[in-house]
Amino acid sequence: MLKVGVIGLGWAGTTHLRYLKTREDVRIVALCDSNPERRRTCEDEFEGKTYESFEPMLADGELDAVWVCTPSAIRRDPLVACADLRIPVFCEKPAELRLDYAYEIECELASRGARVQMGYVFRCMPLVREASKAIADDRIHLIQSLYCCPVSLTKELAPWFYDKSQSGGPLIDQATHNLDLLRYLFGEARDVKGLTSNPVNDKGDGYTIDEVVTVTMRFETGMLCSHVHTWVGDSWRNQMVFIGEKRVYRLDLTRGRLIVKEPKGKWDFSQDQDHMYDHQNARFLEQVKTGDWSSNPSTYTDALKTLDLTMACDRACSNGS
Repeated sequence: MLKVGVIGLGWAGTTHLRYLKTREDVRIVALCDSNPERRRTCEDEFEGKTYESFEPMLADGELDAVWVCTPSAIRRDPLVACADLRIPVFCEKPAELRLDYAYEIECELASRGARVQMGYVFRCMPLVREASKAIADDRIHLIQSLYCCPVSLTKELAPWFYDKSQSGGPLIDQATHNLDLLRYLFGEARDVKGLTSNPVNDKGDGYTIDEVVTVTMRFETGMLCSHVHTWVGDSWRNQMVFIGEKRVYRLDLTRGRLIVKEPKGKWDFSQDQDHMYDHQNARFLEQVKTGDWSSNPSTYTDALKTLDLTMACDRACSNGS
């Protein structure tokens, strides 16, 4: 029986906890959050002892694994503390909001032999495995990527999401998943250009995010990609279109569906989106149980490369070039 703890009991933390609660080989023993209401709610739903800070949680007893689901800017201390105790960590994305600081954290983790899997969910999805196999014999030259949601219309997120210094905004908080998937499938990007606008809400105190973003990238293979992102759209959707020499691939990441069209017809693949986060948690737990981290789907170092690309896109948007 693996004894596990979760630091950060917001949406991400509770999403992972709901999966962990279903595992017969896992016991949730520790829950940590600075918000007392969240602690009470999660204690009722998931049991486990609650803590206001992670230091006494780690000192209280041996844990076999920890999920770090805090906001990006406050992950270094729990990551390093777990590494000192040789506790494997599943850490939510992105690695950080400050690239230079993230490289310092990487050195600290490497020096301690830390075992960390970053939460880039697409890498573990059956949908992406099918897409990877489908494009294997094709050459992709153009990609269109779209992420749309209405959160600047509804203001449904916690206030800190609308402060770019805390959340990173649409690119760093959300598009980082798409950028990571592009890196995973197609390698590294070389050139980046971008533009932003705020058509609905002007920027001001506490509201500093860009509402609409468009980024164009040239990959080292020569492939071109455009990613467009809006927080003032009609609904939630995340889609990609890969245009190859042999086929067109439509990847609906929101609904978990891949449609492949070629001159002779088409075929499609679907996965259960209700449990899309389960795949990455299952991979992490398998690594914890076996001690084999050779196939870690997303190391901290690899997540830094995605952060580097994400920050390059953000800079390009800020410069308008």
